[in-house]
Amino acid sequence: MKCLVVILLTLGLPFQQIVNGQSNREVTLPLTELIQMESKYGQEYEIYLSLPPEYHTSEDAFPVVYLLDGDLSFGLAYNTRILMAFGGEIPPMILVGISYSEDFKNIHGNRFRDFTPTKWPAQKIFEVTGTKDIDESGGADQFLDFLVNDIKQSITENYRVDTNSETLVGLSLSGLFVTHVVMKHPASFDNYLISSPSLWWYNGQLPTIENMEFKENQNPISIYTAIGSEEPFRAMVLNWVEFTNYFNKTNPEGIDFVSEVLYGETHVTTFNRALPRGLQVLFKNYRK
Repeated sequence: MKCLVVILLTLGLPFQQIVNGQSNREVTLPLTELIQMESKYGQEYEIYLSLPPEYHTSEDAFPVVYLLDGDLSFGLAYNTRILMAFGGEIPPMILVGISYSEDFKNIHGNRFRDFTPTKWPAQKIFEVTGTKDIDESGGADQFLDFLVNDIKQSITENYRVDTNSETLVGLSLSGLFVTHVVMKHPASFDNYLISSPSLWWYNGQLPTIENMEFKENQNPISIYTAIGSEEPFRAMVLNWVEFTNYFNKTNPEGIDFVSEVLYGETHVTTFNRALPRGLQVLFKNYRK
């Protein structure tokens, strides 16, 4: 009991007092930097960039992974890359996390605007999701233009990027966006990692692949997608199964497609497993 009292009292003290007056500093991730960019439609973004240690000891070009929902995905991806690259399962790679300058202040409004392919009335969004006051939606193509012609172009011009190994990663609503890119603009990236995509947005009318125009000398596009077995069945799992069935039945030329159900995972835990597993699949030819 005495120990418990001491712990409870300690938790109420400022951290500086706990360490006897020593000043504390924020923990930072080595070899990372923050880039601020503004889109043509007036949204300010924060771009999290992380270079692999090998970047400064060679003249090589490196694969690059673009992470949507960077506020949520970048930290996990940073540590995942360290462990998997150390184990020889993936190559050293550049990470680019796309997030919003106001952090989570308007996270719902920003995500619905950028990641949805069609416009919904605010009332419908509220009725389906419980999220109020979403006046902007359907801006996926606008955001894709910014992603490809501003963010990706800037990274390519300023860093040594292997332009034959560019990966786009999304989860939940940003997974919906990645699905939209795959189906409508598949040549925008070389690899796609889609975790728990919010395909309910399509109202049961999933799109088919269009504009299968590849980059010059491009290898087959690789797609990895996963869903958690404990996710909402009607809204998430059934739509995902329809999506995967489309690829498994049509087997589009020039696309390598892998889908997996991650058993025991929920909508908020699936990405923690889908990211390393997806990287294993997408970079399967690298493993040492």
